[in-house]
Amino acid sequence: MTLILDGRPHAAVMKEQLQQKATHVFWSKKVYMAIVFVWENSASNAYVGFKKKFGEDIGINVEVFGQDTETDFPQLDSRKLKAKSWTQKEIIDLIQFLNSDPACVGIIVQLPLPDPLWADTSKITQHIDPSKDIDAMGGMIYGMDSFGTIDFLGATPQAAMTLLKEYDLDNVWGKMVSIVGQSNLIGKPLATHLMKKWATVLSFNSKSPKEEMYALCQQSDYIFACTGVIHVIDEKYINNKKSQVIVDIGYGYKDGKPVGDVQLDLIKDKVAAYTPIPGGVWPLTVASLFDNIFKLYTHFNNV
Repeated sequence: MTLILDGRPHAAVMKEQLQQKATHVFWSKKVYMAIVFVWENSASNAYVGFKKKFGEDIGINVEVFGQDTETDFPQLDSRKLKAKSWTQKEIIDLIQFLNSDPACVGIIVQLPLPDPLWADTSKITQHIDPSKDIDAMGGMIYGMDSFGTIDFLGATPQAAMTLLKEYDLDNVWGKMVSIVGQSNLIGKPLATHLMKKWATVLSFNSKSPKEEMYALCQQSDYIFACTGVIHVIDEKYINNKKSQVIVDIGYGYKDGKPVGDVQLDLIKDKVAAYTPIPGGVWPLTVASLFDNIFKLYTHFNNV
């Protein structure tokens, strides 16, 4: 019987746990998580809204910087600009202000940035202080994870690993793992994290030879799909042993319905376990983002 890896039940459990953590860790402190959001679009507006609501529910304020709205931070009046007018320097100045504010316990830059700034995304996010880099956007925290000085992943890859742990599938020691997609925020850090856990990791991108990729994925115990291309993973990646675990980290829409990187109707009866869309990894992503606040805060403050 195929196991369906649904993240929704555990997301609710995590929310209750995070409420307790917020009360315990920050009981005497007024703290906030900062979202640098300099370009409005419908998807980003929805994601920011989810994060604000989740923060309110667990007791951590979420401040959004970058929109043309009122702010409780008079030092930032000059940064209350229309989103299209932001420059790289202004965003970096804002990040440096947030780095220096002791009440700020986490910083993320809402992606994507607008076209003039998109190519400079890494040049901007690298300025986030590692102690506040809760989505590991700056790169340094990933280096710390790969060297074993901290056990830490950004929200989305962490959500995938948390989901596997919930179903007792997180022991990848000696397993062969294929990761399809090499983004800086998901594919690459997930690969190094799994290597740290003694998996044999294969990593593919859009230029990888297709037939070789199909053959190696068929030999893999786990396949992580994180390309951002809907339905790119089909039965050609799957063997006939019903032994593979398929983790779909993609998310998009087709005909108005949510879909992922994996064409589930073609593979779901051929594998041991898979993540559904909706459900699966994504319900755990926002919870993992807030959980990362506590991981970094306790690590860097010796709490």
